[in-house]
Amino acid sequence: MLQNIVALSFGAVVGALARFTVTHFSSELSNHHGFPYGTLVVNVTGSFLAGFVLAYTQRNGHDDIVRIALVTGFCGAYTTFSSFSYESIEYFRQGAAFTAMMNIVLNNVLSLGAALIGILAARPSAL
Repeated sequence: MLQNIVALSFGAVVGALARFTVTHFSSELSNHHGFPYGTLVVNVTGSFLAGFVLAYTQRNGHDDIVRIALVTGFCGAYTTFSSFSYESIEYFRQGAAFTAMMNIVLNNVLSLGAALIGILAARPSAL
C-alpha cells in the first residue's frame, strides 16, 4: 500500500508541474488572452497518455503501480477537466457562445480521439 501511495504522489507532483508548465507557456504564447489552448493541450495529451498506458499495461501484464503512477497520479493532476468546465461556463456567461461551444467540442472530440489513438498505439496488432 505504501508503494502505491508513493507512486501516486510522485506521479501527481510531476503531473501538476507538467500542467503548470504547459498552461504557463501556452498563455505566454497567446498573450494571456483568448482561447484556453493550455487546457486543450493538457486534456488531449493526457487523454492520449491515459489511453496508451491503460491499453499497454493491460496487454503486457504490468503491475498496477505503473497505472497508479501514470494514470491516476500524473494524468489526474495533469488534465484539467475542472478548468475546462469553468472556462466553458465563463464563455457562455460573457456572451461568447461560439467560443464556449468550440471549447466544448474541441476538448471532447480531440481528447476522445487522442485516447483512441493511445489505445491503438499500445496495441500494434489492432492497427
